[in-house]
Amino acid sequence: MKQNQFVKLHKQRWTEFETMCTESPAPANFPLEYRRICSDLALAKTRHYSPALVANLNDLVKLGQSVLYSGESIGFTRIWSIFKSEFPKALYTCRNFIWAALTAFWGLSLIAFFWIQNSPDAIYHFVSPDQLNDIADMYNPAGAVQTDKRTMDADVLMFGVYIYNNIGIAFQMFGAGALFCIGALIPLLFNSFYFGAISAYIVELGYNEPFFSFVITHGSFELTAIIIAGAAGCKLGFDLLSPGKYSRAYIMKKTGLEVLPLIVGAFVMLVVAAFIEAFWSPLNIPSVYKYSVGSILWILISYKLYTGTRYGT
Repeated sequence: MKQNQFVKLHKQRWTEFETMCTESPAPANFPLEYRRICSDLALAKTRHYSPALVANLNDLVKLGQSVLYSGESIGFTRIWSIFKSEFPKALYTCRNFIWAALTAFWGLSLIAFFWIQNSPDAIYHFVSPDQLNDIADMYNPAGAVQTDKRTMDADVLMFGVYIYNNIGIAFQMFGAGALFCIGALIPLLFNSFYFGAISAYIVELGYNEPFFSFVITHGSFELTAIIIAGAAGCKLGFDLLSPGKYSRAYIMKKTGLEVLPLIVGAFVMLVVAAFIEAFWSPLNIPSVYKYSVGSILWILISYKLYTGTRYGT
């Protein structure tokens, strides 16, 4: 086929494809049209058409590629929209995994608490003496951590540290859930046992007030978010174990979209938790204020979690 005939036959389609590249979102048939443009470019090169035509088609391919492989940016507005509207629906969709993760977390935490209460030396099997000494120094009412006044710069620094650590744990639990639940269960249960064991250790030392007044407020957001992230990872892993009639690749994509709002919700909650932990929890104010605010937030979070898992009823 001569070049003039080739151009005449496909020119309108090329123009329509260029228009498609400006539409948002791209039309459903965009991938098909993109492949046709790639085929046109290959034919033009094979038939040794003019360099100008080859260059024009190459530009179209680059334009289509930039549209096809560009990721959708998720700004604060989109994150907040997912958190407000899609997060409660996802809580209901994954309610069985949410309640299972909730039961496992608090159940094992209570077991660890009472175990260490009855056998205090058992904690040394799981936590090194150096770590326990650091924890004791942190919550010792007469220690430097509790008596020294923290600067605003230190609060901002710790805000970043808390976000990095907590969100890292949550995303690790979700991503590792693809390892057939094991990758999500291990960190979930480890954090559960660690929290219960350390709580018992602190109580044994008599540092109850500095510890519980510190963790009660941000703990409502932080611990619940970790449970939700663990449930999302377990949901992904369980569906990969039992894909039914679908391929595991399809199930990973399908379930990933279902649990994405859970990860967004956990992310928002962990940012709030980090803010509270950095700027409110260390304040040197009467503990009654922290217990009051913390109790209100625990009631609020528990209520929202309960109503979320009953969204469709």
